[in-house]
Amino acid sequence: MSARLVLLGGALMLGLWVAGCDDGETVRPPTDGGTSLDSGTDGGDSGTVDAGDGGGGGSSDFACNVAKQEGCAAGQSCLYTDLADGGTGSQCFAAACDVVRQDCPSGQRCTYVGTDGGTTARQCVAAGTATEGAPCTLAESPPGQTYDTCAAGLYCKDESQDDGGTGFFCRKLCHAPSDCGSGECNTVLRLNGTRELPLVCGPASARCDPFAQDCESPLACYPAANGAVCAGQGSLPEGAACEFSNQCSQSSTCVMTGGSGTCRTLCRLPAGSPGCANGATCRAINNNNGDVGACVP
Repeated sequence: MSARLVLLGGALMLGLWVAGCDDGETVRPPTDGGTSLDSGTDGGDSGTVDAGDGGGGGSSDFACNVAKQEGCAAGQSCLYTDLADGGTGSQCFAAACDVVRQDCPSGQRCTYVGTDGGTTARQCVAAGTATEGAPCTLAESPPGQTYDTCAAGLYCKDESQDDGGTGFFCRKLCHAPSDCGSGECNTVLRLNGTRELPLVCGPASARCDPFAQDCESPLACYPAANGAVCAGQGSLPEGAACEFSNQCSQSSTCVMTGGSGTCRTLCRLPAGSPGCANGATCRAINNNNGDVGACVP
């Protein structure tokens, strides 16, 4: 019996679903994403997720399907969010517009608008002129409002530069990989004043061999939706509770069983090396090389 890969987010944090029959894939966003243009906090590298097909099964934390925009009423968008217990999931949020569908009147765009009161919300505002990849800044907004100079469908994101400084560039907003012309829908924006965690298109994650562990330190190789990729390395041992695969130590992954996750060792199929110890069974990880599996008791 093959298991189903369930993406859980985080620089690329994911898990292996070994119970149930939902065909979707579930994504959780990272815990340390980028900051907003006017956040007043340090920038730094955004976390990334591989969005896969999205999904609504595998955890009650996911109330709707972000990638497919399913499970919400009219006038709502399905977005990732931080949960009260410290975890992450997806929820339906009502707003005036959707930043990916761009359903505002002609000449306007949907974007995140900050207010003097400290809140941030999606609103229809005048479209900017800065194109994808172009530098951007704050626009001349109505009194009490702040938003950027990017064109419709884009957001002005902070990015670390080679000289140690921070630059701001327009990046395409997305719900799923199909929204990105190149790269992946894998970068989470953390914006002051809202619980919503929107995504923008980012570069593709580096591919790797989970058995050779050929990523540059401090990264390790973890199974992902479309093959193994390099991600930030965790330290949780075999059998430890987990939400994300790269919380687990090198050469392991987060296996989801009955709604909870456990770090399990990677193994090679069929009956190859490395194998499984203590009577565990090596189960395949979908959408990876046919020989990549995880040891499940």
